[in-house]
Amino acid sequence: MKRRSLEAAACLSIFLAVPVAQADDLLDIVAAALAQDPEFGAAEHAYASEIESLPQARSALLPELALEFQRNYTTQEVVESENTVFALGSDRFYSDNTGVRLTQNIFDWERRSRLNQSRATVSRAEAELLEARQGLFLRAAEGYFGVLEKIDQLATVTDEMTALEGHYQLAERRAQSGLGRDVDVDDAEARYLTAVAKEIEIQSALADSLYALSVLTGELPGTLDPLRADLDFEPPMPTDPAQWVAIAAESNPVIIARQHALEEASQELRARKGERMPTLDLVLSDATQDTDGSVFGGGSVVDRGDISLELRMPFYRGGLTNSRIREAFADEQRATQELTRATRESEREVRDAYQRVVASIAQIEALTQSVAAQERTLDLKTSGFNGGRYNILEVLDAQQDLSRVQQAETKARYDYALNTLRLKRAAGLLTEQDLLTVNLWLAPPASN
Repeated sequence: MKRRSLEAAACLSIFLAVPVAQADDLLDIVAAALAQDPEFGAAEHAYASEIESLPQARSALLPELALEFQRNYTTQEVVESENTVFALGSDRFYSDNTGVRLTQNIFDWERRSRLNQSRATVSRAEAELLEARQGLFLRAAEGYFGVLEKIDQLATVTDEMTALEGHYQLAERRAQSGLGRDVDVDDAEARYLTAVAKEIEIQSALADSLYALSVLTGELPGTLDPLRADLDFEPPMPTDPAQWVAIAAESNPVIIARQHALEEASQELRARKGERMPTLDLVLSDATQDTDGSVFGGGSVVDRGDISLELRMPFYRGGLTNSRIREAFADEQRATQELTRATRESEREVRDAYQRVVASIAQIEALTQSVAAQERTLDLKTSGFNGGRYNILEVLDAQQDLSRVQQAETKARYDYALNTLRLKRAAGLLTEQDLLTVNLWLAPPASN
């Protein structure tokens, strides 16, 4: 009765008041995650923000048209004048200046460098969004298979617990009839209770895995399709890890983003150096001055048009320009080091993922045979126990060994699926087509 209460408490933690989705396969989970995952949503908005740098930089090289208006209140007083036409006196009057000013930059090294920099910014943002998308694909798959692994482990441990409960009851009956020992009963009970505790632990882990998946989708998943039992486990193609490394060097979005970040830093350095260079602008203006009056006569309306070239040559800004150049140079060196690090980490991730796929295949083959061998051993020892050739401890050992091997095989199967996707992501090749391929490895649950 105590065990059933503990089970009920553990199961209750899984089904709290949270919206439940009816997503049956991996593609459904990924589709929900694309719409609801806040991390990917933030990446999309970051991309939308950064691509605006291009039209902003381009606008600095396009004509600027402005309407200008100025109202002045003027006080004038003639204190002394050698011109007898203008007598001494004073006046107060308003004057309005209205005009249009068109400015077109002809040469500005800094602005042109900013335009090139913005193009690198957009390219980097595109690569980072692709990385975020591929990362979401992998996180969704990890969450999906994480739940399935816990479900399979729970089923295996429940079977182990049921079997150990039967052994415990058998040992208890044999001890009561005088055919067994009390120490065998105690050992069988201890192992049974250990299995009960393990079941509760996995139930808790399953609940956490479900909620971890809901972080991506915004709701708890429904029934998930498991891996097919008849799945063929094939090695990666190409079979040479060096080829995967070469692919990653060209396709990994992290490396591509770091390359564009280096270009951004280089263009920033060019722009800072451009602050030392002259700028040239063509300015066209057309203005009207409407004056109410003055001490020199009555009011007037004067139209004026100007075409001018404005040249500006900076000489000294208190050392600011030199400091900004040194800052930009340091940023460029930092971007170079970050690109080197990203390249090295990519190679490590590709080689690690490749080896894990290969290792998963070998593990599955070995563990499948081990499960069959452990099942035969358990049958043999159970029969031998009934015939008096083995004691209860040997049967319990065989039962627990079988459970451990079954859980290890389950983990290896899911590791194969995930490591296949991790290899694709490390190489920068993870797409919806890869998810579709993995989705074909799933089968609807038998109860569906």
